[in-house]
Amino acid sequence: MKRWPNPSLAEELVQKTMLDAVRGRSSYDPCKGGPEEWILGIARNNINLEARNRASRPSPNGDIGRYFAAIDNQPLPDEVLERQETTLIVRSAMSRLEAKERAVLKAKYIEGLEARDISRQMNVTEKAVHSMLYRARISLRQELKRLAIQDAEGIRL
Repeated sequence: MKRWPNPSLAEELVQKTMLDAVRGRSSYDPCKGGPEEWILGIARNNINLEARNRASRPSPNGDIGRYFAAIDNQPLPDEVLERQETTLIVRSAMSRLEAKERAVLKAKYIEGLEARDISRQMNVTEKAVHSMLYRARISLRQELKRLAIQDAEGIRL
């Protein structure tokens, strides 16, 4: 997948490789090498075949090429909307938590701090941070469930 510039095509090539390996498993000969080499050989053949097929096709003009590159690298509108909705739900649930729970979750998951850094920041032991995180995750989970039930019942958040 690292060798191909288009992530979705790389995924297709990986899937095709695995499907080819399953279909051709009876042709695998352990005397010729291990299973890793065999699957990598199938992958190389699929990559080369795709490269040959692409070379024989006419290339699109630059505008279309940039458009396709943007599609592969940018989220689709539905994904953006889903992320925004998820953000609103999580923010709403977080706002209902106690201040310490909210602070420890933000430090861990938003700021990316380790427990020892949080313990220094909050002036508590590292063990206390782990306990606070555990309780805060439970509280957040309960709030998210409550919001999901309200949403299912049609109650505005």
